Amino acid sequence: MARYTAVKGMNDIVPPESYRWMRMEEDLRLIASRLNYEEIRTPIVESLELFQRGLGETSDVVQKEMYVFEDKNGKRLALRPEGTAGVVRAFIEHNLGIERPGPHKFFYIGPNFRYERPQKGRYRQFHQVGFEIFGDPTPEMDAELIYAAMLILDHFKVKGEIRVNSIGCPVCRPAYRERLIAYFRPKIGELCGDCRRRIDINPLRLLDCKADAPRERWSDIPLITESLCPECAADFERLRKALDIFHVPYVLDSFIVRGLDYYVKTAFEITAETGGTQNAVAGGGRYDGLVAATGGAAVPATGFAAGLERLLSVIPADFYAPQPLATGFALFDGGVADLLHFTKHLSHHPVRFMAEYTPRKFKNALQKANKRGARHLFIFGEDEVKNQQVLYKDLVTGDQRLFGQHEIMAIVMMLMEKEVSP
Repeated sequence: MARYTAVKGMNDIVPPESYRWMRMEEDLRLIASRLNYEEIRTPIVESLELFQRGLGETSDVVQKEMYVFEDKNGKRLALRPEGTAGVVRAFIEHNLGIERPGPHKFFYIGPNFRYERPQKGRYRQFHQVGFEIFGDPTPEMDAELIYAAMLILDHFKVKGEIRVNSIGCPVCRPAYRERLIAYFRPKIGELCGDCRRRIDINPLRLLDCKADAPRERWSDIPLITESLCPECAADFERLRKALDIFHVPYVLDSFIVRGLDYYVKTAFEITAETGGTQNAVAGGGRYDGLVAATGGAAVPATGFAAGLERLLSVIPADFYAPQPLATGFALFDGGVADLLHFTKHLSHHPVRFMAEYTPRKFKNALQKANKRGARHLFIFGEDEVKNQQVLYKDLVTGDQRLFGQHEIMAIVMMLMEKEVSP
Protein backbone atom coordinates (compact mmCIF):
# COMPACT_ATOMS: atom_id res chain seq x y z
CA MET A 1 0.00 0.00 0.00
CA ALA A 2 1.23 3.51 -0.83
CA ARG A 3 2.66 5.53 2.04
CA TYR A 4 0.99 8.92 2.03
CA THR A 5 2.84 12.10 2.92
CA ALA A 6 1.77 15.72 3.27
CA VAL A 7 1.60 17.79 0.10
CA LYS A 8 4.85 19.66 -0.53
CA GLY A 9 4.89 22.97 1.29
CA MET A 10 1.87 22.07 3.45
CA ASN A 11 3.03 20.93 6.85
CA ASP A 12 1.57 19.06 9.77
CA ILE A 13 1.78 20.73 13.16
CA VAL A 14 2.23 17.98 15.74
CA PRO A 15 3.15 17.81 19.44
CA PRO A 16 5.14 19.27 21.05
CA GLU A 17 5.19 22.13 18.49
CA SER A 18 1.38 22.26 18.43
CA TYR A 19 1.46 23.28 22.10
CA ARG A 20 3.51 26.38 21.20
CA TRP A 21 1.07 27.17 18.37
CA MET A 22 -1.90 26.87 20.71
CA ARG A 23 -0.35 29.15 23.32
CA MET A 24 0.75 31.71 20.72
CA GLU A 25 -2.74 31.90 19.20
CA GLU A 26 -4.29 32.25 22.67
CA ASP A 27 -1.98 35.17 23.42
CA LEU A 28 -2.71 36.84 20.08
CA ARG A 29 -6.44 36.64 20.73
CA LEU A 30 -5.99 38.15 24.19
CA ILE A 31 -3.89 41.02 22.80
CA ALA A 32 -6.44 41.69 20.05
CA SER A 33 -9.34 41.66 22.52
CA ARG A 34 -7.54 44.03 24.87
CA LEU A 35 -7.09 46.47 21.95
CA ASN A 36 -10.80 46.13 21.07
CA TYR A 37 -10.38 44.10 17.87
CA GLU A 38 -13.22 41.65 17.23
CA GLU A 39 -12.56 38.30 15.60
CA ILE A 40 -13.80 37.69 12.07
CA ARG A 41 -13.61 34.32 10.32
CA THR A 42 -13.91 34.07 6.56
CA PRO A 43 -13.91 31.01 4.25
CA ILE A 44 -10.63 29.73 2.86
CA VAL A 45 -12.30 29.53 -0.58
CA GLU A 46 -13.55 32.68 -2.32
CA SER A 47 -14.47 33.76 -5.81
CA LEU A 48 -11.35 34.13 -7.96
CA GLU A 49 -12.62 37.53 -9.10
CA LEU A 50 -12.51 38.84 -5.53
CA PHE A 51 -8.74 38.41 -5.42
CA GLN A 52 -8.20 39.54 -8.99
CA ARG A 53 -10.04 42.78 -8.34
CA GLY A 54 -8.78 43.37 -4.82
CA LEU A 55 -5.14 42.32 -5.09
CA GLY A 56 -4.64 43.60 -8.62
CA GLU A 57 -4.12 41.72 -11.87
CA THR A 58 -0.46 42.79 -11.92
CA SER A 59 0.47 41.41 -8.50
CA ASP A 60 2.67 38.32 -8.33
CA VAL A 61 0.06 36.68 -6.11
CA VAL A 62 -2.62 36.86 -8.80
CA GLN A 63 -0.35 36.16 -11.74
CA LYS A 64 1.71 33.29 -10.36
CA GLU A 65 0.84 32.10 -6.86
CA MET A 66 -2.88 31.43 -6.42
CA TYR A 67 -4.46 27.99 -6.23
CA VAL A 68 -7.34 28.28 -8.73
CA PHE A 69 -9.98 25.70 -9.60
CA GLU A 70 -13.53 25.31 -10.91
CA ASP A 71 -16.36 23.85 -8.88
CA LYS A 72 -18.97 21.48 -10.36
CA ASN A 73 -20.96 24.43 -11.66
CA GLY A 74 -17.98 25.87 -13.50
CA LYS A 75 -17.53 28.77 -11.08
CA ARG A 76 -13.89 29.80 -10.78
CA LEU A 77 -12.72 29.76 -7.18
CA ALA A 78 -9.42 30.26 -5.38
CA LEU A 79 -7.89 29.28 -2.08
CA ARG A 80 -7.35 32.56 -0.26
CA PRO A 81 -3.76 33.81 -0.68
CA GLU A 82 -4.18 36.54 1.98
CA GLY A 83 -6.80 37.63 4.49
CA THR A 84 -7.71 41.23 3.73
CA ALA A 85 -9.80 40.73 0.58
CA GLY A 86 -12.09 38.22 2.31
CA VAL A 87 -12.51 40.51 5.32
CA VAL A 88 -13.45 43.38 2.99
CA ARG A 89 -15.96 41.14 1.21
CA ALA A 90 -17.51 40.12 4.55
CA PHE A 91 -17.55 43.76 5.72
CA ILE A 92 -19.60 44.71 2.65
CA GLU A 93 -21.81 41.61 2.51
CA HIS A 94 -22.91 41.80 6.16
CA ASN A 95 -23.29 45.60 6.25
CA LEU A 96 -20.84 45.81 9.16
CA GLY A 97 -20.14 49.44 8.38
CA ILE A 98 -23.84 50.36 8.67
CA GLU A 99 -24.99 48.54 11.79
CA ARG A 100 -22.60 50.36 14.14
CA PRO A 101 -20.64 53.61 13.94
CA GLY A 102 -16.99 53.26 13.01
CA PRO A 103 -14.17 52.81 13.24
CA HIS A 104 -14.53 49.02 12.99
CA LYS A 105 -11.63 46.92 14.24
CA PHE A 106 -11.31 43.24 13.31
CA PHE A 107 -8.70 40.52 13.60
CA TYR A 108 -8.40 37.05 12.11
CA ILE A 109 -6.18 34.01 12.50
CA GLY A 110 -6.06 31.30 9.86
CA PRO A 111 -4.36 29.58 6.93
CA ASN A 112 -3.64 31.04 3.49
CA PHE A 113 -2.31 29.37 0.35
CA ARG A 114 0.25 30.41 -2.24
CA TYR A 115 2.04 28.30 -4.80
CA GLU A 116 5.69 29.27 -4.44
CA ARG A 117 8.98 27.59 -3.68
CA PRO A 118 8.85 26.34 -0.08
CA GLN A 119 11.67 27.56 2.15
CA LYS A 120 12.26 28.15 5.83
CA GLY A 121 9.44 30.30 7.18
CA ARG A 122 7.60 30.37 3.83
CA TYR A 123 5.27 27.54 2.87
CA ARG A 124 2.45 26.88 0.41
CA GLN A 125 0.02 26.64 3.28
CA PHE A 126 0.92 29.31 5.80
CA HIS A 127 -0.86 31.00 8.67
CA GLN A 128 -1.38 34.65 9.48
CA VAL A 129 -2.83 36.87 12.13
CA GLY A 130 -4.31 40.04 10.67
CA PHE A 131 -5.54 43.30 12.17
CA GLU A 132 -7.90 45.42 10.03
CA ILE A 133 -9.52 48.81 10.74
CA PHE A 134 -12.34 50.28 8.63
CA GLY A 135 -13.80 53.78 8.71
CA ASP A 136 -10.91 55.96 9.89
CA PRO A 137 -8.86 57.90 7.31
CA THR A 138 -6.30 59.39 9.69
CA PRO A 139 -2.57 58.65 9.80
CA GLU A 140 -2.98 58.58 13.58
CA MET A 141 -4.97 55.35 13.20
CA ASP A 142 -2.12 53.95 11.10
CA ALA A 143 0.18 54.80 13.99
CA GLU A 144 -2.11 53.03 16.46
CA LEU A 145 -2.09 49.98 14.17
CA ILE A 146 1.71 49.96 14.04
CA TYR A 147 1.74 50.35 17.82
CA ALA A 148 -0.43 47.20 18.06
CA ALA A 149 2.14 45.33 15.97
CA MET A 150 4.89 46.57 18.29
CA LEU A 151 2.94 45.35 21.33
CA ILE A 152 2.80 41.88 19.79
CA LEU A 153 6.56 41.81 19.32
CA ASP A 154 7.12 43.12 22.84
CA HIS A 155 4.79 40.52 24.33
CA PHE A 156 6.68 37.68 22.69
CA LYS A 157 10.08 39.24 23.54
CA VAL A 158 11.00 39.43 19.85
CA LYS A 159 13.63 41.98 18.90
CA GLY A 160 12.73 43.62 15.63
CA GLU A 161 12.83 46.74 13.51
CA ILE A 162 9.82 48.68 12.26
CA ARG A 163 10.37 50.34 8.88
CA VAL A 164 7.84 52.83 7.54
CA ASN A 165 7.28 54.61 4.24
CA SER A 166 4.62 56.46 2.29
CA ILE A 167 3.91 55.04 -1.15
CA GLY A 168 1.72 57.95 -2.22
CA CYS A 169 -1.80 57.94 -3.59
CA PRO A 170 -3.53 57.97 -7.01
CA VAL A 171 -2.72 61.69 -7.24
CA CYS A 172 1.06 61.54 -6.84
CA ARG A 173 1.94 57.93 -7.63
CA PRO A 174 1.45 58.04 -11.44
CA ALA A 175 4.18 60.67 -11.87
CA TYR A 176 6.53 58.71 -9.61
CA ARG A 177 5.73 55.55 -11.54
CA GLU A 178 6.91 57.24 -14.75
CA ARG A 179 10.11 58.39 -13.00
CA LEU A 180 10.84 54.80 -11.97
CA ILE A 181 10.22 53.47 -15.48
CA ALA A 182 12.49 56.14 -16.96
CA TYR A 183 15.20 55.27 -14.43
CA PHE A 184 15.12 51.49 -14.85
CA ARG A 185 14.45 51.28 -18.60
CA PRO A 186 18.13 51.81 -19.55
CA LYS A 187 19.07 49.14 -16.97
CA ILE A 188 16.57 46.55 -18.16
CA GLY A 189 19.32 44.16 -19.21
CA GLU A 190 20.61 44.13 -15.63
CA LEU A 191 17.24 43.22 -14.12
CA CYS A 192 15.95 39.77 -13.22
CA GLY A 193 13.21 38.19 -15.31
CA ASP A 194 10.46 39.17 -12.88
CA CYS A 195 11.56 42.81 -12.83
CA ARG A 196 11.78 42.99 -16.61
CA ARG A 197 8.11 41.96 -16.59
CA ARG A 198 7.23 44.36 -13.76
CA ILE A 199 8.85 47.46 -15.25
CA ASP A 200 5.73 48.41 -17.20
CA ILE A 201 2.95 46.84 -15.12
CA ASN A 202 4.09 47.38 -11.52
CA PRO A 203 7.40 49.29 -11.37
CA LEU A 204 7.18 49.93 -7.60
CA ARG A 205 7.91 46.24 -7.05
CA LEU A 206 11.36 46.77 -8.56
CA LEU A 207 12.32 48.52 -5.33
CA ASP A 208 12.00 45.45 -3.11
CA CYS A 209 13.31 42.81 -5.50
CA LYS A 210 15.41 40.32 -3.53
CA ALA A 211 17.26 39.13 -6.63
CA ASP A 212 18.29 42.56 -7.95
CA ALA A 213 18.90 44.16 -4.52
CA PRO A 214 18.40 47.65 -6.01
CA ARG A 215 19.25 49.65 -2.88
CA GLU A 216 22.69 48.04 -2.78
CA ARG A 217 23.36 48.31 -6.54
CA TRP A 218 22.15 51.82 -7.35
CA SER A 219 22.39 54.86 -5.09
CA ASP A 220 20.50 57.35 -7.25
CA ILE A 221 17.11 55.62 -7.57
CA PRO A 222 14.30 58.22 -7.34
CA LEU A 223 12.42 57.90 -4.05
CA ILE A 224 8.66 58.13 -3.58
CA THR A 225 9.06 60.44 -0.58
CA GLU A 226 10.52 63.02 -2.96
CA SER A 227 7.38 62.89 -5.14
CA LEU A 228 4.54 62.98 -2.60
CA CYS A 229 1.63 65.33 -3.15
CA PRO A 230 0.98 67.89 -0.38
CA GLU A 231 -1.73 65.73 1.23
CA CYS A 232 0.42 62.59 1.34
CA ALA A 233 3.41 64.55 2.63
CA ALA A 234 1.31 66.09 5.40
CA ASP A 235 -0.17 62.70 6.34
CA PHE A 236 3.28 61.15 6.47
CA GLU A 237 4.44 63.87 8.84
CA ARG A 238 1.39 63.31 11.04
CA LEU A 239 2.12 59.57 11.06
CA ARG A 240 5.65 60.15 12.29
CA LYS A 241 4.50 62.50 15.05
CA ALA A 242 1.89 59.98 16.21
CA LEU A 243 4.46 57.17 16.25
CA ASP A 244 6.67 59.35 18.44
CA ILE A 245 3.78 59.85 20.88
CA PHE A 246 3.23 56.08 21.00
CA HIS A 247 6.99 55.68 21.60
CA VAL A 248 7.25 53.36 18.62
CA PRO A 249 10.88 53.07 17.49
CA TYR A 250 11.01 53.11 13.70
CA VAL A 251 13.24 53.87 10.76
CA LEU A 252 12.29 55.54 7.51
CA ASP A 253 12.77 53.26 4.52
CA SER A 254 11.87 54.57 1.07
CA PHE A 255 12.22 51.06 -0.38
CA ILE A 256 9.29 49.64 1.59
CA VAL A 257 6.51 48.90 -0.89
CA ARG A 258 3.78 46.32 -0.59
CA GLY A 259 3.35 43.44 -3.01
CA LEU A 260 -0.40 43.96 -3.42
CA ASP A 261 -1.87 46.72 -5.55
CA TYR A 262 -4.42 48.01 -3.06
CA TYR A 263 -2.01 49.86 -0.75
CA VAL A 264 -1.80 53.68 -0.59
CA LYS A 265 0.03 56.16 1.63
CA THR A 266 1.30 54.39 4.78
CA ALA A 267 3.27 51.22 4.23
CA PHE A 268 5.33 49.43 6.85
CA GLU A 269 7.24 46.24 7.47
CA ILE A 270 8.59 44.59 10.61
CA THR A 271 11.72 42.50 10.51
CA ALA A 272 13.12 40.34 13.28
CA GLU A 273 16.74 39.85 14.24
CA THR A 274 17.26 36.32 12.94
CA GLY A 275 20.68 36.44 11.33
CA GLY A 276 19.14 35.19 8.07
CA THR A 277 17.56 36.71 5.00
CA GLN A 278 13.97 35.57 5.61
CA ASN A 279 13.39 37.89 8.54
CA ALA A 280 10.18 39.79 7.66
CA VAL A 281 7.49 38.81 10.18
CA ALA A 282 4.76 41.40 9.52
CA GLY A 283 3.74 44.08 7.08
CA GLY A 284 0.82 46.24 6.10
CA GLY A 285 -0.44 49.72 5.44
CA ARG A 286 -3.41 51.77 4.28
CA TYR A 287 -5.81 50.60 1.58
CA ASP A 288 -8.44 53.33 1.31
CA GLY A 289 -9.75 52.33 -2.12
CA LEU A 290 -10.21 48.59 -1.62
CA VAL A 291 -13.72 48.60 -0.12
CA ALA A 292 -15.05 50.67 -3.02
CA ALA A 293 -13.15 48.56 -5.56
CA THR A 294 -14.79 45.43 -4.09
CA GLY A 295 -18.28 46.88 -4.54
CA GLY A 296 -18.84 48.72 -1.27
CA ALA A 297 -18.95 52.34 -0.25
CA ALA A 298 -15.86 54.55 -0.16
CA VAL A 299 -14.64 53.44 3.27
CA PRO A 300 -11.03 54.14 4.29
CA ALA A 301 -9.13 51.22 5.81
CA THR A 302 -5.78 50.18 7.18
CA GLY A 303 -4.32 46.90 8.38
CA PHE A 304 -1.42 44.51 8.73
CA ALA A 305 -0.75 40.79 8.84
CA ALA A 306 1.95 38.75 10.55
CA GLY A 307 3.11 35.32 9.42
CA LEU A 308 2.68 32.88 12.29
CA GLU A 309 5.34 30.46 11.09
CA ARG A 310 7.84 33.32 10.99
CA LEU A 311 6.63 34.74 14.30
CA LEU A 312 6.86 31.41 16.10
CA SER A 313 10.36 30.84 14.73
CA VAL A 314 11.64 34.03 16.41
CA ILE A 315 9.81 33.67 19.73
CA PRO A 316 12.41 32.57 22.29
CA ALA A 317 12.45 28.79 22.71
CA ASP A 318 11.78 29.00 26.45
CA PHE A 319 8.86 31.42 26.10
CA TYR A 320 6.38 28.54 26.08
CA ALA A 321 8.02 25.91 28.25
CA PRO A 322 5.65 22.91 28.35
CA GLN A 323 3.74 22.54 31.58
CA PRO A 324 5.20 19.62 33.59
CA LEU A 325 3.19 16.45 33.14
CA ALA A 326 1.57 14.66 36.09
CA THR A 327 0.59 11.05 35.55
CA GLY A 328 -1.33 8.52 37.63
CA PHE A 329 -1.44 4.73 37.88
CA ALA A 330 -3.38 2.09 39.78
CA LEU A 331 -1.37 -0.86 41.07
CA PHE A 332 -4.39 -3.20 41.23
CA ASP A 333 -7.94 -3.44 39.89
CA GLY A 334 -9.42 -1.97 43.04
CA GLY A 335 -7.46 1.26 42.55
CA VAL A 336 -8.93 2.10 39.15
CA ALA A 337 -12.13 3.66 40.53
CA ASP A 338 -10.11 5.93 42.87
CA LEU A 339 -7.87 6.93 39.94
CA LEU A 340 -10.98 7.79 37.91
CA HIS A 341 -12.28 10.04 40.69
CA PHE A 342 -8.83 11.65 40.97
CA THR A 343 -8.73 12.29 37.22
CA LYS A 344 -12.17 13.88 37.29
CA HIS A 345 -11.26 16.23 40.16
CA LEU A 346 -7.95 17.33 38.60
CA SER A 347 -9.69 18.07 35.30
CA HIS A 348 -11.27 21.14 36.91
CA HIS A 349 -7.88 22.74 37.59
CA PRO A 350 -5.07 24.18 35.42
CA VAL A 351 -2.72 21.19 35.71
CA ARG A 352 -1.59 18.77 33.02
CA PHE A 353 -2.56 15.24 34.07
CA MET A 354 -2.67 11.89 32.29
CA ALA A 355 -4.03 8.70 33.81
CA GLU A 356 -3.51 5.11 32.72
CA TYR A 357 -6.18 2.68 33.81
CA THR A 358 -4.45 -0.65 33.14
CA PRO A 359 -3.12 -1.81 36.53
CA ARG A 360 0.64 -2.36 36.65
CA LYS A 361 3.37 -2.88 39.21
CA PHE A 362 5.02 0.16 40.80
CA LYS A 363 8.32 -0.43 38.99
CA ASN A 364 6.57 -0.57 35.63
CA ALA A 365 4.53 2.53 36.44
CA LEU A 366 7.73 4.39 37.32
CA GLN A 367 9.38 3.31 34.07
CA LYS A 368 6.33 4.34 32.02
CA ALA A 369 6.17 7.74 33.72
CA ASN A 370 9.87 8.39 33.04
CA LYS A 371 9.54 7.37 29.38
CA ARG A 372 6.60 9.73 29.06
CA GLY A 373 8.73 12.56 30.43
CA ALA A 374 6.47 13.14 33.44
CA ARG A 375 7.57 15.26 36.38
CA HIS A 376 4.91 14.07 38.85
CA LEU A 377 3.72 10.53 39.62
CA PHE A 378 0.58 9.57 41.57
CA ILE A 379 0.10 5.98 42.71
CA PHE A 380 -3.04 4.20 43.91
CA GLY A 381 -1.90 0.98 45.60
CA GLU A 382 -3.74 -1.28 48.02
CA ASP A 383 -2.60 0.64 51.13
CA GLU A 384 -3.40 4.02 49.57
CA VAL A 385 -6.91 2.95 48.56
CA LYS A 386 -7.56 1.37 51.95
CA ASN A 387 -6.59 4.64 53.69
CA GLN A 388 -8.21 6.93 51.06
CA GLN A 389 -4.78 8.29 50.17
CA VAL A 390 -2.61 8.74 47.08
CA LEU A 391 1.18 8.39 46.95
CA TYR A 392 2.98 11.26 45.23
CA LYS A 393 6.53 11.05 43.87
CA ASP A 394 8.56 13.91 42.37
CA LEU A 395 10.47 12.26 39.54
CA VAL A 396 13.05 15.05 39.45
CA THR A 397 13.96 15.33 43.14
CA GLY A 398 12.89 11.85 44.24
CA ASP A 399 10.77 13.26 47.09
CA GLN A 400 7.72 11.23 48.13
CA ARG A 401 4.71 12.00 50.29
CA LEU A 402 1.16 10.87 50.95
CA PHE A 403 -1.91 13.03 50.31
CA GLY A 404 -5.47 12.38 51.32
CA GLN A 405 -7.56 11.84 48.20
CA HIS A 406 -9.78 14.72 49.35
CA GLU A 407 -6.80 17.13 49.41
CA ILE A 408 -7.23 18.09 45.76
CA MET A 409 -6.56 21.80 46.31
CA ALA A 410 -3.37 21.06 48.25
CA ILE A 411 -2.23 18.79 45.42
CA VAL A 412 -3.04 21.42 42.78
CA MET A 413 -1.20 24.15 44.70
CA MET A 414 1.83 21.91 45.07
CA LEU A 415 1.88 21.13 41.33
CA MET A 416 1.54 24.78 40.38
CA GLU A 417 4.27 25.90 42.82
CA LYS A 418 6.67 23.39 41.33
CA GLU A 419 5.73 24.52 37.83
CA VAL A 420 7.06 28.03 38.44
CA SER A 421 9.96 27.10 40.71
CA PRO A 422 13.54 27.56 39.36
